[in-house]
Amino acid sequence: MKKYWFIIILIACSYVLSLVAIPYLPNEVTVHWNAAGEADGFMNKWWGALLFPIFLTGIVALVIFLPKVDPRKENYEKFEKVYRIFLHVFVLFLFSLHVVTLAYNIGFSVQVDVVVPIGVGGLFIVLGNYMPKIKPNYFFGIRTPWTLENEEVWQKTHRVGGKVFVIMGVLVMLTVFTESVWRFVLLLIIVFGGTMYLFIQSYIFSRK
Repeated sequence: MKKYWFIIILIACSYVLSLVAIPYLPNEVTVHWNAAGEADGFMNKWWGALLFPIFLTGIVALVIFLPKVDPRKENYEKFEKVYRIFLHVFVLFLFSLHVVTLAYNIGFSVQVDVVVPIGVGGLFIVLGNYMPKIKPNYFFGIRTPWTLENEEVWQKTHRVGGKVFVIMGVLVMLTVFTESVWRFVLLLIIVFGGTMYLFIQSYIFSRK
């Protein structure tokens, strides 16, 4: 657990922030926004404040546990640093969303529909930079029938995938300069397009 001390601190801080914020929150808080950045999901302030920390705890526990049951768990040692870096960045992203959500509900002027694309884009860029170092496994990386079947296909797909993810990350970030109603649509198009390209490229590598 020493490897995850920063994550443990962030999770603890998320609970503390929620408990500190609860007296200042309205009885009903916003927990979801639509594609135009308008609030359309609400919840009791206790559940609304503690939902994210509970979700964060569950996600972290799952991500730490998955390598132990992966049939190729021995490969995780070969890219342990990459796995840990991405987990830290992912948790930092979720923690930032939690802080933004609390700030919004307390009354601060926060544009959630701007924060999300920047955060998602940053995640893609980080993952893209480290993607070529990911070794074959069943839970993390570009998992297609062809990458899981052949290690050479896995390596080639992830080398290309690294560049694609960086490009997707930059494009997702640039969506903040478009009309808010288009941001989510453009994000879906970018992610779907990049995913389909890598899926097809994986098949081509396999055929070759």
